[in-house]
Amino acid sequence: MERLAQVPDPRDPRGVRHALPVVLTLTACAVLTGATSLLAVGEWIADAPPAMCRFGVGGWCQ
Repeated sequence: MERLAQVPDPRDPRGVRHALPVVLTLTACAVLTGATSLLAVGEWIADAPPAMCRFGVGGWCQ
């Protein structure tokens, strides 16, 4: 996450709901576990394991 925090965020701040490093981390996890489309990534994130919340990506998992 430290490296991903260095990625410039091109998004308009008015629409940002989640920190870019969190989005990138969860997306990478989804892809590494087999997600091959944006829909699959979104579904994986929606069902993210509770352990993800304990390792610095809290705020996404409610």
